[in-house]
Amino acid sequence: MKQDTTSSASLAEQAYDMLEEKLVTLVLPPGVQVSEGRLIEMTGFGRTPVREAIQRLAQQELFLVMPRKGLVVTPIDRAGMVHILEARKPIERLIVSRAALHAKDAQRSEISAIARKLTISHDSFEDYVRLDRELDHLLDKCSGNAYASTAVAPLRSHCRRFWYYHRNQIKLADAITAHSNMARLIARRDYMGAEKASDAVVAVMERLVAGIGN
Repeated sequence: MKQDTTSSASLAEQAYDMLEEKLVTLVLPPGVQVSEGRLIEMTGFGRTPVREAIQRLAQQELFLVMPRKGLVVTPIDRAGMVHILEARKPIERLIVSRAALHAKDAQRSEISAIARKLTISHDSFEDYVRLDRELDHLLDKCSGNAYASTAVAPLRSHCRRFWYYHRNQIKLADAITAHSNMARLIARRDYMGAEKASDAVVAVMERLVAGIGN
């Protein structure tokens, strides 16, 4: 019985990851109406894990559950992003400072490697997003604060979705510079500098949001 529960949880997690990716990358565009059956077809998972994934994504406000209408992918709007960044900034600062203080030597080497890859990613949006996710996952491990990591995860999803939606308006060089600088400071154990650099990373998004009307 325990094995079945574990298996169910694993499938639900896989369904969540797949649907989150489709939402973030706009395969499921903002504002589109979609049925549970369509999501089951898209993921290839059964009803139970997909339903659990939908509930989780709805709690994170990536899906809107509309009575008698099914599901709607949450629209993207400037006011919502302002609130998301307001919540994200202090959590990221905590994760970054803890990572700078507690990362092991091997993890610091990985962080430095990501910083180097960022600096040579040039203007590749896909490379930037991939490295950004790698860095986030690594910093979560280094920080050792599961509560902070869980709290920030949906905020990061919303931010990445916003990146994809406005990818032609992004100053990618600014984002790459901010992220690589933060990574280097974390690798050097400079937790105070890393905190400020974390704010600079969020500030890149804040400038993008401020420059876009409702």
